[in-house]
Amino acid sequence: MGDLTLEKQLHLPQSVDEVLNDYRLACRSRQASLIGRREALSGKAKFGIFGDGKEIVQLAMAKVFQKGDFRSGYYRDQTLMLALGETTIRQFFAQLYAHADPQFEPSSGGRSMNAHYASRLLNPDGSWKDQTELYNTSADLAPTASQMPRLVGLAYASRLYRELDELKLFTQFSNNGNEIAFGTIGNASCAEGLFWESANAIGVLRVPAVIIIYDDGFGISVPNEYAMVKQNMYEALSGFQCQERGCEGYDLYTVAGWDYPALIEVFHKAAKNARQVHVPSIIHAYDLTQPLGHSTSGSHERYKNQERMQFEQEFDCIRKFRQYILGLGLATTKELDEIEADEQEYVEQERKLAWQDYLTPILEERKQAVELMGQIDSHSDNREQIEQVRKRLLGIAAPYRRDTMAAVREVLTLS
Repeated sequence: MGDLTLEKQLHLPQSVDEVLNDYRLACRSRQASLIGRREALSGKAKFGIFGDGKEIVQLAMAKVFQKGDFRSGYYRDQTLMLALGETTIRQFFAQLYAHADPQFEPSSGGRSMNAHYASRLLNPDGSWKDQTELYNTSADLAPTASQMPRLVGLAYASRLYRELDELKLFTQFSNNGNEIAFGTIGNASCAEGLFWESANAIGVLRVPAVIIIYDDGFGISVPNEYAMVKQNMYEALSGFQCQERGCEGYDLYTVAGWDYPALIEVFHKAAKNARQVHVPSIIHAYDLTQPLGHSTSGSHERYKNQERMQFEQEFDCIRKFRQYILGLGLATTKELDEIEADEQEYVEQERKLAWQDYLTPILEERKQAVELMGQIDSHSDNREQIEQVRKRLLGIAAPYRRDTMAAVREVLTLS
């Protein structure tokens, strides 16, 4: 035993440094959710929806997500995108604030709801980027389950690139069909027809898709018992299970969404079969939680009983991950506390920078408008009214562009 590394002695799925880095990323993502919720509720953002409670399953997914693969996901995937380096905390808040400059918010230029991502597949000159060198994500859509039909096409493309000789020359799009299409979806959206039609089509076509179901037991305020037969997606999908190698159907897995080593093992198995032999997989991640509730639109304390709220605390995936690390002696309580404090400070600093990036051009535009109003009121019969408009505009601490435009229109009407 003395010659074995600590990782092998403890049967760790990753090195100690990798485990602790995953803990850091999980804490970073959670702080983004916590601070993002605060920003929305304080009025700096119109709405916020976050990936809290789903951090660990996404860290496991990131370990098998390779360049060339595609994601067709939804609004809980911020941890995956952070782990892949496809978004930053500063960009996360730029999107939350709806910063309209693509330099700061590259996914949609502030035009999509927060936590909606998209890859830029074209170069500035309009030519295609080499997608085999990118972590690709199709542009997220707001309607729930709408990511699933797209997942069918993305996975089917890999099969066509592998089987059709006519497509072999398009090496900037595929490496012989080795790419996986990863699809993420919540348990409640699995009750929709879009999910079932897509899941059926993927199984019939035998294409390399890995579907991950985040099951936190609720669809906003509706528990599984009122939305899902058997109250369990793994059981409901059991007939899709392949019974032998090469058969039509899926590899099905069910795993606790807080079980770090088990999640990594499952994702490696699912990705290997999908990538090598184009057998699709469905991973049902259960026992997930919503520490902050569904979104900033309401509080889950209104519809979850005390027992469920206690479960939400005890089975928080980051709390479970912390217990796992401490139980194996990979870090001390003090060291983990320091990681959490560092990440809280880092996220807050990046948030401030994102807010400054967003607000600075708006303040400059307001300044220019106010100066022009001053030039107008000196020659207007409605000088006092124009001055009131100027003062009202200057009194807004964090103006929107529409505040300036509305004031400009009012002054033009008065002048």
